[in-house]
Amino acid sequence: MPLLQDVLGRYGSTHAREVAPYRSWVAVALADANEPEQAAEEARKVIDASGDLSSERTEDVPEVREVLTDYGRLLLV
Repeated sequence: MPLLQDVLGRYGSTHAREVAPYRSWVAVALADANEPEQAAEEARKVIDASGDLSSERTEDVPEVREVLTDYGRLLLV
């Protein structure tokens, strides 16, 4: 996991779409390793980076619109 965290640290905010899934895996691994504080920090990074990931292409998909309606508030923290 340290290797993945090191690699992820090299990416800037312009790569949020690519980085978010990997950070979520790190958060799960940290939670599984009984590291809740670090898991929460990684989860926060995923949510913060994901706030601006919607696109015109996904806005026309009813399922995406539904998820954003139901849970989008989590991305606007």
